[in-house]
Amino acid sequence: MKREQTVSAHSRTRLLPGGSDPAGPMRGASQTKMIGIDEMRHAAGSTASELAMVSVTQTVPCERCGRTVRVTLNALRPPSFQRVDEQIECPEIQQRRNTDDGGLLLMMCPPLQHSLESRCATASVEAASDGGAAGRIVCSIPGVSTEQYSAAEARNVAEIWQTHGQDDLASKLRSAASRAERGSLISLRAAATLAAFVLIAIAGWLMLARGPGSPLPEPAPQQQAVQSFEPAASRASIAVSESPAPPQPVAPTPEPSPALPQGGLPDDAARSSPVETMQSPAPELQAAAVVSPPKAAPSLTDSDMAAEPSKRSTNRVPDLVMIPGNTFAMGGLESAELPVHRVTIAPFALGKYPVTVGEWNACVTDKACADLATGPEDNPVTNVSYYDAKDYLAWLSRTAGKPFRLPSEAEWEYAARGGAATKFWWGDQMRPGMANCDGCNGTGEPARLMKVGSFQANPFGLFDMGGSVDQWVADSWHKNYQGAPSNGSAWVDEQSFVHVIRSGSWKNDPSYVRSGSRDRYDGRIRYPTHGFRVAQSL
Repeated sequence: MKREQTVSAHSRTRLLPGGSDPAGPMRGASQTKMIGIDEMRHAAGSTASELAMVSVTQTVPCERCGRTVRVTLNALRPPSFQRVDEQIECPEIQQRRNTDDGGLLLMMCPPLQHSLESRCATASVEAASDGGAAGRIVCSIPGVSTEQYSAAEARNVAEIWQTHGQDDLASKLRSAASRAERGSLISLRAAATLAAFVLIAIAGWLMLARGPGSPLPEPAPQQQAVQSFEPAASRASIAVSESPAPPQPVAPTPEPSPALPQGGLPDDAARSSPVETMQSPAPELQAAAVVSPPKAAPSLTDSDMAAEPSKRSTNRVPDLVMIPGNTFAMGGLESAELPVHRVTIAPFALGKYPVTVGEWNACVTDKACADLATGPEDNPVTNVSYYDAKDYLAWLSRTAGKPFRLPSEAEWEYAARGGAATKFWWGDQMRPGMANCDGCNGTGEPARLMKVGSFQANPFGLFDMGGSVDQWVADSWHKNYQGAPSNGSAWVDEQSFVHVIRSGSWKNDPSYVRSGSRDRYDGRIRYPTHGFRVAQSL
């Protein structure tokens, strides 16, 4: 019972001002115009997985306090403060704390919501076509932002705005996208028509230049075949051969000529292979071998086209460690860790470290994740909500071409134990130099966030599986293990926003670093000690 009270107290210390459990209901005037997540997913339909990777960040002036606040919108959840410190400083939340209001405002306060809605109502959207396929849509929201989108981007952003009740703005974006596409098509047709007129004019000029009665020269059959069907690589080879270079000592011909005939390469030159040429001891051939015909570009398959975004992005796939399958005893002595039960884990892969700032920023560069990371690139990313982590995993799966996910709670504990049944993977007592937490190392200095891999790896080769940052797992929170699955799968309740976090952080005491320790938090809220690591099924 004492430990259970400690867990609850720990959870309350990490709540945003308001003092209620993160599992509590969301209240406030903004809720009347806010669509719930289930309704958002239903409205998004079959494109939900794609829209989950698209977020819109707006800078909104608050009507109540006059502050300019950054707000993030996504098609699968309500608008939210992007930065925790701005949410904490919100007068609405401070007032709720001072009046001991039991409700917790999880997303935007009503004045901020109203400010965004009123500005969206006066937004202007224009299609600016630069010709060809470069048409852009300019969306200007007075006092908020001016953004440029491609037609496809505009349609994705329209889905987000419509999800949040801005039907008029969504309609403007879709109409502008259609106009931009039509304008690009018209520009392409005009360019093709102009090119045709130019060709006709050139042909007419040639007819006049040759004079009346002069028959048109008949092209040689071989030359015509080359012009019509010869690939680009062969034409490049002919152009190189026609340059003033030493004659190639290939198989002797009756009448060698330093210049190529108009019809193309001689038969014996065409039959000579590059290997034979490079094996010749003549120095001039060794020099000529450097200039090789360019290779034709390989054709892209549908799968290659789908993978193109990953080639252009700054994607950094986290290092993975292969975890062997086995059966272990999951749980501990605290009430939330009972009953201890046997769980069978299938082989899977788990991130060697928590996701870092550098890895997160690659997703930000692709405009698929919120710009929330701070600190050095080799620090673990923090201030990440459960749904922020899901955004990153959806983006990583798309760009890497393979599915990534959060580990289940059972997988995480199994990996953290490293095959041991003790409280920590190294034994039952905390040992200095093994984990980053408050009081773990006996130095007396204030704990601080450190780069990943600053402490020893466990027997599976995993770093920071205890301390450093709290880590989201896929499971919904349940008060104990009664009824938990025994096959290592995630235990998910679709009606709950509260999810399990593991590991403890640099701000927690050593009891949270135990392999069996578990805690929870509202998945919609960002908190400065929360991070995650990736997993992959094998």
